[in-house]
Amino acid sequence: MKTVEFHTCECSDKRAFADERAADKALGRAQAKRDRTAERRGQRRAIERENRIYQCDFGMWHLTKQSRRSFEGRTALYAA
Repeated sequence: MKTVEFHTCECSDKRAFADERAADKALGRAQAKRDRTAERRGQRRAIERENRIYQCDFGMWHLTKQSRRSFEGRTALYAA
């Protein structure tokens, strides 16, 4: 099985990818894996799925399940 190379980031114990392309590739693989699991179960309900990638303060890239809308809403609350 092919995997995307990752490291542990200094910001947390999350998987970190060196560049955006690697993170995007890992996102596609993670989504495909979740979709196959859902199909096997026969339902997609309540399945947690990575939605996007983001860059942390340390310059590494991470996967997240949080939607862009939710993220922007949360940051707007803290900025006010």
